[in-house]
Amino acid sequence: MNLSRFWSARRTLTLGTVGGVMLTLAACFPTSEHPIALSGEADVPDVFTGIWEGGLGDGQATLIFMEQASETRGTPRFHGLIIRHKEGMPSINEGWLEFEADAAQIRGEIFLSALLKRLDGKPAEIDERGYYLFRVQIDGDDMSITGLDDLVTIELINRGALEGTVSRSAGIPIVRLRGDGISLRAFLVTADLDEVFSEPFAEFTRQK
Repeated sequence: MNLSRFWSARRTLTLGTVGGVMLTLAACFPTSEHPIALSGEADVPDVFTGIWEGGLGDGQATLIFMEQASETRGTPRFHGLIIRHKEGMPSINEGWLEFEADAAQIRGEIFLSALLKRLDGKPAEIDERGYYLFRVQIDGDDMSITGLDDLVTIELINRGALEGTVSRSAGIPIVRLRGDGISLRAFLVTADLDEVFSEPFAEFTRQK
């Protein structure tokens, strides 16, 4: 299973059959072993409801937030779907991705720890597991989602500002954060957010 249909990497990659499996979100964004720690957040922000249309990577996509189940109400965790549309033919779906996420609020901003659950109905594979950390910015009915810049994250790991590892066995850097959720939250309290979260992921507009 790979997520290349959902995301076109900003670099040009030459991949064989085996390497193609690695063209996943993990090849484009660092992953974390742990979600960002919560600190008093009790509910999902109101923004994570309804249907949103926009762009993901180099194509069109629809973002759908699912109604919270009874066992998840009263927590900042929610579930959603991303449906990728065929280029030039938005009525044709090229696949869908199911995820769950925790919403942490830090410095008046929202950060997601998103966990890939299923792709086209199949469970996520081992190389696709882990938390993807995103910064969510809202302007009226517009939502902008940015991910961790891998090169900046690598530099932070090398400097000891973040705990993590970098693997280049697949020919491209795979960055994995190893620190716990409390240390991630502490880092975001003082980090230069524009520098750290500088990799565009998606932009959506709420449908009314």
